[in-house]
Amino acid sequence: MRLSGLLLAGVLAARVAAAATPEPADVVRLVERYDALRVGSDAARVADLRLTSGSLTCTLASGSAAYVKTGDEVAGLYFEGTGSVEYLSTDPVEAPVVTYVSKKSSSLSPEKTDKGVRLKVTFTKLLWLSAGEKLPELAGLAPASLEAGFRAQRELFRRRRGTPVGFGFALQKLNAPSAPYVWVEMTGGKEDVLYVRDGVENPSETLSILRPSELQESKLKDNLYETVLSDQPVGRDRHDPPRPRFGLVDVDVDLKASDAKDVTMEVVETLVPVKEPMAVFPFDLDSTVWTVVGQHLATRTERVKKVTDEKGRALAYSHRDGRLLVQLAEPAPPEKPVKLRFELDGDILVHPGGSNYWELGIWPWFPQPELWEQFYTFHAVVHVKKPFVPFAPGATLRRTAEGDENVLETRVDVPIQGAVILAGDYTFKEQTRDGVVIRVATYALSNDRAVKQLTDLSAAVIAFYKEFLGPFPFPEFNILEIDSYGFGQAPPGIMFITKEAFNPLGGTEDNQLYSGGVNERFAHEIAHQYWGHVVKMPSFEEQWLSESFAEYCAALFIKAGRGEGYYTQIVGHWKGEARFAADKAPIPLANRVAVAHDATTEYAIRTGLLYDKGPLLLYALHRELGDDAFLTFLKSYQKSFRWKFGSTKTVAGLLQFLTKKDYGPFFESNYWGLGMPKD
Repeated sequence: MRLSGLLLAGVLAARVAAAATPEPADVVRLVERYDALRVGSDAARVADLRLTSGSLTCTLASGSAAYVKTGDEVAGLYFEGTGSVEYLSTDPVEAPVVTYVSKKSSSLSPEKTDKGVRLKVTFTKLLWLSAGEKLPELAGLAPASLEAGFRAQRELFRRRRGTPVGFGFALQKLNAPSAPYVWVEMTGGKEDVLYVRDGVENPSETLSILRPSELQESKLKDNLYETVLSDQPVGRDRHDPPRPRFGLVDVDVDLKASDAKDVTMEVVETLVPVKEPMAVFPFDLDSTVWTVVGQHLATRTERVKKVTDEKGRALAYSHRDGRLLVQLAEPAPPEKPVKLRFELDGDILVHPGGSNYWELGIWPWFPQPELWEQFYTFHAVVHVKKPFVPFAPGATLRRTAEGDENVLETRVDVPIQGAVILAGDYTFKEQTRDGVVIRVATYALSNDRAVKQLTDLSAAVIAFYKEFLGPFPFPEFNILEIDSYGFGQAPPGIMFITKEAFNPLGGTEDNQLYSGGVNERFAHEIAHQYWGHVVKMPSFEEQWLSESFAEYCAALFIKAGRGEGYYTQIVGHWKGEARFAADKAPIPLANRVAVAHDATTEYAIRTGLLYDKGPLLLYALHRELGDDAFLTFLKSYQKSFRWKFGSTKTVAGLLQFLTKKDYGPFFESNYWGLGMPKD
């Protein structure tokens, strides 16, 4: 009896201890709690209450406020009444684009001050959520319901397309509980505004407005999209690339495609935390894919069926709105590789315009972290139903037929970004030129003449670049015809090029319209194998390292083949287009330009900065340095940053090393600023 009593007492004590121990944080539960935010039943009258975070100051002039909870935890407060907000962009690099976008895409009037660009907004409703920063205490709470207004506010922001509110707070709580994460929604003024201070992933603060879709398609017209007015790095100079929290260093894909739209995948990824332990890994991963069916848009869905670790343990995950969070069984220490296995499926094989091919392109069709966290080797095994023929980056390990399937296995042993897989009704031929397998695949019909012409053209471009960029970086190069017009794209070891390149003298009007400049486009896309893959851009603020350098190298190829006159014409075109764009934004913020209801102007500014002004900077440097020194600079940069991330800062540093001249002022004025290089 005494033994039984002791055992019973021990069991009861264990149960009490278990009940007192906090429940372990679970990423799914955290995200769900922010989906189910609730406002308290008591509210307080407030007057001239100030809330501040980073560059944002909100003044709650007069009204009522109540606490907002996730479960039993106070997560923020909700306010109804009259209020105003001031936001200050102190970064001189973004000042022009803050001013331009505010004027062209909002009703706000940016104010230039000696401290930066100030934006002011009024509101009648505010939701302030905060972690890692103290909330103010509300005095004089009394029963009063703000439920109706709170629910309306949440419904409005649920229409927003983007990272769910709970994802940032889950990452903060599980990965960096001492770092600040603040989310502020403001409505009732002329604009609906969102402010996010993220101290967890890439520390920054962002001010955006919400705008409805400009497309009237029924599936899209109710969505709200963010237009970024300001995005300032915190604790980092914008001249320096973002700092990775972890790296994706290896990807292994086993893909099985149906003969229609369905696919299943097993993806094994190797991840390495950099400096701090990681409990949760964040990724981009498609959840909804859009395709045109008849005259309307249709949705396709990619699903995560299961995530496991190396020990086979199932891991908690949350996948929504193109984002995926995966929680480890225990935090991973820095520098220790972690392997995750993802089981994915979906009906995401889109056949554009009813064509007999599909593409998993340079978007997150498998889990991918931020751009600066991607430098992975790649292995793929692809099974497709006959007669489709698959293509993937890397050296071909096997290409076989197995029953009713065509099977391809490839491997890339150097770090890349942007791995793709494409399959369709293709016929291909290949030749080895100067040690590189050049494979040309024509869509639907064989085209021996095009195969020969494009093989010869590719070999000529590769031979030209070899002299000042080095040997072609991949053992095989796939040139794949895309059943469309007017563009090219350059994943690693692959070129997607539209059909006018395969029949430039064809009789159709579209062929003749788009065939001009095919040689230049070919040279541009091949240059991306160096500028974009060998030397990687760490973020889209450094996209000129990819686009402008590729464009300039293509111009050098045209100059060598067709003479100084054609080169001069290209430079003249750059000057004309760059003048239109140069006063709107600096080159690094080309992707930030937004013009409401005018996509044509948006496009012209972006291309004018990346494809025209950027090459003009290189043209100016070329003229100053001369042929030998400039080509030595390009070759040295390729060698110094081979399979690494580049940056404008290191471009300036190498130029200074080679010439003993400080090029900081040149880039400060013309790259980070609105200056134009002198003729």
